[in-house]
Amino acid sequence: MRRLVVSLVLLTLLAAGGQHFGVDLAPQPANAIEIETVVWQFGQDYPGVEGDDTLLPVGTVHVKTHDGTDWMSTYDGNSKAVTGPASLRRLIADYNAKGIEVVAWFVPKGVDVEDQVRMAEDVLDTGVKALYADVEPFDGFCYWDCNYLAEQFWWRLRSERPEATLGVIYDPREWTWQDSGTWKWLATANAALPMCYWEVYTDQGIWADPNGCVSQARADLSWLAPGRSLEYIPMLEGDTSGDKFLAAMDAARSAGSSRVSIWRRGVVRPEVWEAAWNIWEPAPAVASAWPSYWVWSPCPWDGCILKEASSPALYVLHSGAKFHIPNPDALAAMGRRLGDYWIVGDGMLQTVADVPWDGTLLQEAGSPTVYVVYAGAKFAIPSPDALYALGLGYAPVHTIAPGSLNQIPNVPRDGTRLAELSGPSEWQITAGARFPLPSPEVRDALIGAGALEGPLYIVPWGALAQIPTTPHDGSRVRELTSGSEWQIAAGAKFPLPDAMVRNQLVRKGAMEWRLNIVPDGALAGLPTAPRDGTRVQELGGDAEWQVASGMKFALTDANRRAELISAGSLSSQVTIVPPGGLGSIPEGPQEGTLLQEVGGSALFVMRCGSLYRLQDNAQLTAWCRRDSRGGRYSLSVGRSLNRTLRPESGARGPGWMCALLRAGEWRTRSRLRGADRRRRSRANRRGLRRSTGGGGGYNDAWPEFRGGGYICMRNCVIATLTSLQVAKGGRPCPTRESTA
Repeated sequence: MRRLVVSLVLLTLLAAGGQHFGVDLAPQPANAIEIETVVWQFGQDYPGVEGDDTLLPVGTVHVKTHDGTDWMSTYDGNSKAVTGPASLRRLIADYNAKGIEVVAWFVPKGVDVEDQVRMAEDVLDTGVKALYADVEPFDGFCYWDCNYLAEQFWWRLRSERPEATLGVIYDPREWTWQDSGTWKWLATANAALPMCYWEVYTDQGIWADPNGCVSQARADLSWLAPGRSLEYIPMLEGDTSGDKFLAAMDAARSAGSSRVSIWRRGVVRPEVWEAAWNIWEPAPAVASAWPSYWVWSPCPWDGCILKEASSPALYVLHSGAKFHIPNPDALAAMGRRLGDYWIVGDGMLQTVADVPWDGTLLQEAGSPTVYVVYAGAKFAIPSPDALYALGLGYAPVHTIAPGSLNQIPNVPRDGTRLAELSGPSEWQITAGARFPLPSPEVRDALIGAGALEGPLYIVPWGALAQIPTTPHDGSRVRELTSGSEWQIAAGAKFPLPDAMVRNQLVRKGAMEWRLNIVPDGALAGLPTAPRDGTRVQELGGDAEWQVASGMKFALTDANRRAELISAGSLSSQVTIVPPGGLGSIPEGPQEGTLLQEVGGSALFVMRCGSLYRLQDNAQLTAWCRRDSRGGRYSLSVGRSLNRTLRPESGARGPGWMCALLRAGEWRTRSRLRGADRRRRSRANRRGLRRSTGGGGGYNDAWPEFRGGGYICMRNCVIATLTSLQVAKGGRPCPTRESTA
C-alpha cells in the first residue's frame, strides 16, 4: 500500500509541468565548465598526485557517505571517513574553508528501505550540495534489487524531500538499463551522471571513445528521461591520457554541460590535472608541418576534395588544412564539378586541421580580397603592392568556398610578435589583445619569460586594427615586473587578492589558468567597471548586479531581471569577480542619470534624490545645455519654487513638483526641528535650495520618506514606477552637438 501511495505522489509531482525538484537556479558564468572529483575512500584517494585540494582545479568533491545501511567508516579506516551526520558536517566545514563544495554519494543496496531512507535524509540535512545514488546492476551494488529500490526507496525519498537536489550515477551502456531500472531512477532526479570510463570499456565500440561515450550518453537521455531537462554531468575517467580527457571535455561542452566529474581523485594522472587547469574555449587546430593526410589520403595534394564514406560533406585541402564546401553552388563557384572528390574512411577528416600553415594565401570564390595566414590568423592584403612588399607576389592563391575564411581567427595565437609593414613599432599578442613593446629590453625580457615568441611576423599595413586592445574576458594577466595578478572580466580589470581566490575563479570557469605576462603599464588604461549590460556577482556572494554607465544596480526581482534580459539590456550569463571587486563601483542611479523603464519610452532624470520625467527632446536638450555650462537644476521645497523639469512655458509652483515619496505620503510641517532640520541640511549640501518664502526654518512642503515606490505628484506625471530598474542603461546626458 505504501508503494502505491508513494508512486501516486510522484506521478502527481511529475505531472505538474515537468517540475525540476530543488533545481539550483544559480546562473553559470560564460564559458564555465566546473571540474568536480570523486572521493571513494580517503585512505585510497589522498594524497594522490597532490594532497592539497586548493592546488587542484576542483570546485566540488563527491564524498561517499554510505554503502547500503553502513556508513563509510565501516570500509575506510581513515580518520576522515564518514561515521554519521556529525562527521559529515565537519568534512563540509573543512572543504568549505578551502572554497570547495561537497556532494554526497552512496550505493543503494539491499531491501532495508526504512534505514536507507533515514540515512539519505540524515545526509541531506547536513547541508550537502546534492545527493547522488550510484546505481549499477552488479554484485556489490543494487544488483537484482535496483528496480525495487527505485520505486520503494528513491521515489519515497523524493516525496519526503521534494526540494532536494538528487542525481543518478549510472552505466550508460544500453544493456544495463533494464536490470538497473535506470529510467526509474532518473524519473525523479535533477542530474544525470553517466560513467564514461573509456579505458574500462575497451573494445566496446562507441563506449571506448571519450568523445563518443559522452555524446551518446547525452543523446540517450531522450529515451531514459523523455520530456525532462536534467543537468548533464558526465563522470569522466581520470586514469587516462590528457588528450583523451580533453576530447571528453570538448564533447561535454558540445553537449551543454556546465560541470563534469572525474573518477576518482586518487588515480587522476598529473597530465589530466594539468589539462583540467587549462581548459577554456578550444582554439582551432593549426596545420602541422607534416599533415596526416599526406599518409592516408588517396589524393594528398592542394586542391584535392575529400568526403568520408558515410557523410555527404565535402572538404577541399590546402596547405595542411581542410575547408568545407557547403553546397553545389559553392563548388561551382570554385570552378569544380560534382563528383570531383575522393572517398576516405569515416573519422579521417577529424585529424585534419582547420587553419593552414604560415604564408598561405586564400581567396573566397567571388571575392576580390586575398588573405595571408600568419600565426594562426588571417590578414587582408589591401593591394598588389602590399602583396609584393610582403614577399608573396609569386605565391599561389588558393580558392575556397564563400564563408570558409570564418574558420580562421582574426587574432593570432598568444605570444605572437607582430609588426606592420613599414611600421615603427613591434607588438605582443596575448590574451587575445595587442600590447606595444616599448623597448628591445622589454621585448627580450618577455621572450625570456616565455610570454613572447622570438620570430617576428610582418603583416600588411592596417592589419593590427582587427586585433583588440583589451584582453579577452576570463584572462589572467600580470605586468612584467609586478607581483600583482588581475582578472579581466566584462572588459574590466579586477585584482586577485590571493591564490585561493584565483583558484576558485578558475574552478568556476570565470578565469583561465594560463598567466599572460604583458609590458609594465599595459593595464593602466583598462577600466575598473564592467561594460554596460553586464550581469555580475562577487565570488561567494548572493547579490547580483546590473552594470550601466559605470554604476551598479541591484537585481532583486527575478521577473524584472528576465525582462531586462529579454530587452537586451542585461546579459543572460553571470560574470563572477573576486570578493570586493564591485566595491569601487558606485550604486546607481547617481545624480544626473537618465533612466528608462523596461518596455517604456519615457525618459526620467535623477536629480537630488528624486526622479523627474523629461517631457520632450526640446526639454532634454535645454536641460543638458544648461548642465553642460556648469549650471544645475535644484529641487525647491518651499513656496518659491526655483525650477522644475517642466517645459519652459507654463505655470510653476509647488503643484508641479515631482517628489520621491514612500507609500505616497506627503507630510507638511510648519517648522523643521531635530531630524527634519538635519535632513534639510543634508539636502542643502546635495544642492537643494532652501525656501525663500519663509523665515529660517520654515518649509511648507517637505517630503517624508516612508514605504516604497516612486510617486510623481499632480500635473507632473501621474504614474507609479515601482521597482524601477535600468533598461537602456543609466546614460550620460547627450551633448549639445549629439542632441537632435
